Amino acid sequence: MQSNNKYSIIRRHYASYPEDWIRTELGELLKRVVKPVEVVPEREYREIGIRSHGKGLFHKEPVTGSDLGNKSVFWVKTDCLIMNIVFAWEQAVGITTTHEKGMIASHRFPMWQSKGNVELDYLLRFFLTPFGRHLLELASPGGAGRNKTLSQDELNKTLVCIPSSIQEQQRIVKVLSTWDHAIALEEQLIAEKKRQKHWLMQNLLTGGKRLPGFTEQWQRVRLGDVCTINDTVLSENTQSDFRFWYIDLSSVDRGKITYPTLSVKFGELPLRARRLFKKDDILLSTIRPYLLGFAYINKEHNNYVCSTGFAVIRAKEGICPKFIYHALFSDGVIHQINQCLIGTNYPVLNHDDVYQLYFDCPSFPEQTAIAEILSLADSEIDLHEKHLEELQKQKKTLMQLLLTGRVRVNAQEG
Repeated sequence: MQSNNKYSIIRRHYASYPEDWIRTELGELLKRVVKPVEVVPEREYREIGIRSHGKGLFHKEPVTGSDLGNKSVFWVKTDCLIMNIVFAWEQAVGITTTHEKGMIASHRFPMWQSKGNVELDYLLRFFLTPFGRHLLELASPGGAGRNKTLSQDELNKTLVCIPSSIQEQQRIVKVLSTWDHAIALEEQLIAEKKRQKHWLMQNLLTGGKRLPGFTEQWQRVRLGDVCTINDTVLSENTQSDFRFWYIDLSSVDRGKITYPTLSVKFGELPLRARRLFKKDDILLSTIRPYLLGFAYINKEHNNYVCSTGFAVIRAKEGICPKFIYHALFSDGVIHQINQCLIGTNYPVLNHDDVYQLYFDCPSFPEQTAIAEILSLADSEIDLHEKHLEELQKQKKTLMQLLLTGRVRVNAQEG
């Protein structure tokens, strides 16, 4: 009864799809490919894996047949739809290519060829939609995580709705591939911009490259000598409203965190939220600092407050706060922080160790000039990341329109 209800819900979902599209079970579109490997102990083999969320296949390090032991493995055939049955519900799906020729996969990675009536790239993109993920979840009964294993029988019975013309499927794939290409180029550009910024940091923050007009000697300083740290603690008698600064783990990217703020009254603040900060302060998370990162405060507000899990760093007179911010990302300071961390799963940086962090510091005018260059590099990266985000949104919208038939791509051609 429950199964019939499940399929009736799926059919109702497809009711809005074009009438000329076919509604059929996956087993009518795909045929399983199975080619067991007769493992030779002395031979070298290379296994593949699949990343979740449609992020593609990856290749493991080579191993010998004796290392595989009694493990059941199969030859990878190119141009196949492939899934990780343990994480299919998390969209661990992909397409094998010539890059995987001669490689092997365990029994957890079943493969299917098209029977000729479906374009596999189209089917892959369908499974990367929210509804496609829902279907993979329905075909993966069980509890959370590793207990949700894909049932191949259930997958074969899964009802899909696709263009009846394979040419229309291919045209849809071609349109979406254009966005894939633009996204890949933007990601490459961002990676190059980040490499350029790292080069600038390595050279400008160490004095390896001096800016024109600056010749004064640099001084090695401790952070606690040029900044105040954790100086302002919230009074118990305070009555004001505050903006509570917290970390949204889903948006973490080292040094590029957009920290949301909540407007709260004093009595609603978490007990550990007693540390005030203001514009031009730097927040350093002392819990997993290079995962949770830093924030440079660039907005005026008198009532910002954060938890004691942050160190609030404030530049003293004659010190450029943005230079301090960038210096905290230098390789030398990162190394010092990593050396001081205590613990494994949630490594913690002692507040006392924050005072002892040291780095080389030039005169104030040179600090300012270096900070401007590095901040400009950050701005360029931010601009490209926003463009990337926009491209990803456009692709997501296109997928929703094209893979449901709301927008047709020369549907009558071919």
